[in-house]
Amino acid sequence: MSRPLADLSPRASTSAAADEPRFAFAPTVAVTAGRSHGRYVRCPACQEDVPSYLFHRAGVRFVRCASCAAVYVNPARTEPVNNLDVDRFHPFANPRDRELMIEDMGALLDRVASDYAKSHAAPLERTLLLGRYLPEFAKLPQAEAVGLQVAQFNDDHFRQLALDSDLAPLAAQLAARPQVVILQELLESCANPDAVMAKLVEALPANTVFIVTYTNADSLPARMLRRHWASFFESKSVYLGTSNLTALLARHGLVLRAQYPLPVTRTVRYVFDMAARVAPALTVAHSFPLQDAAVPLRVGNRVAVFQRNSREAGRAEKLSIVMPVFNEERFAAQVIDAVLAKQLPIDREVIIVESNSTDGTRDIVRRYETVPGVRVVYEEKPRGKGHAVRTGLAHVTGSIVLIQDSDFEYDIEDYDALLEPILQRKTQFVLGSRSLGLDDWKVRKYDTTPIRGVALNFAQVVFAKTYNLLYQQSVTDVNTMFKVFRVECLDGLDLHSNGFELDIELACKLARNGNAAMEVPVNYAARGFEDGKKIRFWRDAIPSYFAFFRYRF
Repeated sequence: MSRPLADLSPRASTSAAADEPRFAFAPTVAVTAGRSHGRYVRCPACQEDVPSYLFHRAGVRFVRCASCAAVYVNPARTEPVNNLDVDRFHPFANPRDRELMIEDMGALLDRVASDYAKSHAAPLERTLLLGRYLPEFAKLPQAEAVGLQVAQFNDDHFRQLALDSDLAPLAAQLAARPQVVILQELLESCANPDAVMAKLVEALPANTVFIVTYTNADSLPARMLRRHWASFFESKSVYLGTSNLTALLARHGLVLRAQYPLPVTRTVRYVFDMAARVAPALTVAHSFPLQDAAVPLRVGNRVAVFQRNSREAGRAEKLSIVMPVFNEERFAAQVIDAVLAKQLPIDREVIIVESNSTDGTRDIVRRYETVPGVRVVYEEKPRGKGHAVRTGLAHVTGSIVLIQDSDFEYDIEDYDALLEPILQRKTQFVLGSRSLGLDDWKVRKYDTTPIRGVALNFAQVVFAKTYNLLYQQSVTDVNTMFKVFRVECLDGLDLHSNGFELDIELACKLARNGNAAMEVPVNYAARGFEDGKKIRFWRDAIPSYFAFFRYRF
């Protein structure tokens, strides 16, 4: 309804405006969250600026780094949330859950103390906890035994650390020279965990052990829940997987020594309360009769143990190429010459393991005994490719290991691409995938035996899917010969296989030790069985497949 013209006088207009209702809009959760995230950042794990959008959740934008695959919030918070003080950030509704968290910390300290005593032949006496804490942690009997100091963060101190990577509030505790530092979900709460690690490594003795607890973004729960997984860890800035965590710490001279599940136990009621974030209907479980019963949680929580790499102190990089040779009279000399002629950015040694061939190959190999950079190892009898590779690994003196067959199925020119991510400290372990690249199905194409080729190709897909499921990896070709890794990845590995299944054993045990593989596309030209290919489907493929389960369980 229109107003009379008289009402449009200045005085009337002012009076009318004063009498009209004013609308005030209460911002939604998404709007509030969006306003608090106004700071665009580089990847917190690798500092690259190549984000790939994943999803939004209540105004918070999640991206994945195209370089290292870390998942992080971008734009990030302008004011961080102090999630380290458990009492203030997310107090337990049930006192029993608090008790269980304290017991879990006691179990972790027991494990840390035991492992330290075994590896250092001395008791653990000075331990510092940085990260999520309860005051009761410092009162545990285990805490007294290991000399635990708990850093407690007020909001100002947390802001200094999370946004500015400032360790000044921790100066006194770092000056006490702790033997072990436990980073309890700390790195995931920092805007720049790389800078935090750089300052910690500089401030602490060279023999300090770093225990990193984190929620593995590559874990099976994370893959199944996808965007809902972040709901359980809503205050974090970055979500790390084993590979990018290992690469992050490797840039500061730290290598992964061990990894195992973090003990996390909660009540049934807590489990249902957390699950209700994804499925609200589960809130009815409050009336469940066993709601105080304790259950272990497996949502990707891991413990990774890092130490300085003493092997690299004052030592230049060197590639150790392990080459098993058996009945390869046609190709052996050409492959060895090609490997020796290949220009590399680092020094090399070639370890040839000859398994008493019957076709004259041993006489060919003898010609290389006096060639600089070549070491020839003779076996009395053929015991399988796996045995030959294990023999070669025992003679390695380099910092990086590469396994090379004595034929031309794989392209030696791919060495540069395989070495690059390791030399750049992006990973410890590389697989040369025959299933990546523009020609993405270059595995086995046999003109004379096409059905056998199809069977082997199908088996490769099944092998890769099984490996990814059981070992929480993401690869396309676990059977590849090109396995390249830093020599310290072999620490603690006890290899047993004699046949082709060593490829599987090595990949499985490296993954179980926390060394997630990075794949690089490589060239491949399969030779047929009539040309001397030795692998057999029933003799080699079947035992190799069951090896996935044997080494996992």
